[in-house]
Amino acid sequence: MQAKDPYIVLGLKDDATQEQVENAYRTLRKKYEDLRFSEGEEGAQASRMIGELDRAYADCMEDLQRRVSVSESGSRLGAVEELIKQGKLDEAQAKLDTAESRDAEWHYVQAIIYFKRNWHVESKKQLEIALTLDPNNEKYKRSHAKLTAMLNNAGAQNAGTAEQNANPYGQQQQQRGGYTRPQQTDAGADTATTCCNTCSTLICCDCCCEMMGGDLIPCC
Repeated sequence: MQAKDPYIVLGLKDDATQEQVENAYRTLRKKYEDLRFSEGEEGAQASRMIGELDRAYADCMEDLQRRVSVSESGSRLGAVEELIKQGKLDEAQAKLDTAESRDAEWHYVQAIIYFKRNWHVESKKQLEIALTLDPNNEKYKRSHAKLTAMLNNAGAQNAGTAEQNANPYGQQQQQRGGYTRPQQTDAGADTATTCCNTCSTLICCDCCCEMMGGDLIPCC
């Protein structure tokens, strides 16, 4: 048997305040308390209704408490995000550390702080925790995908840089008559490298923008 909506049992809408819940509960319970000593089905029905009212009241109060907790959490993390926007990362971290509940949003905000400190790998790990706790959150999914793309792009560029660093000229050399000289620079390769660097920068900026609630590149 499907449980009844506690707010409907009390004759209220689901956005009722605590005062409204308490008043409705007291009024209805008093009504059925007067009837429960009646003979026959009327008394039995009144007793059943008192039990339903008690359960509905407890469920409503639990829901109201949960709403307060969510509201306080959102307000607290909102203050942390404002400090991040102001560049006050130490203060933001200190305030975030005081949070009692470390839910998905907490780890997402932690990821933003790490990203701002250029700790990209640590930021990605925090995003992965946020996704584990809230796997259907589109905001977390987009940020994770963009940060992963940025890290992959950076890894590819670092590999190319390592190869170039092995040779101070950055190019393969030709041997002729006991002398060495670098090959001529490939203009096309330089152009490709420039484009790659530009794309990497844009992805990085877009990732940061996305994690702060914006979107620099709407198509990805």
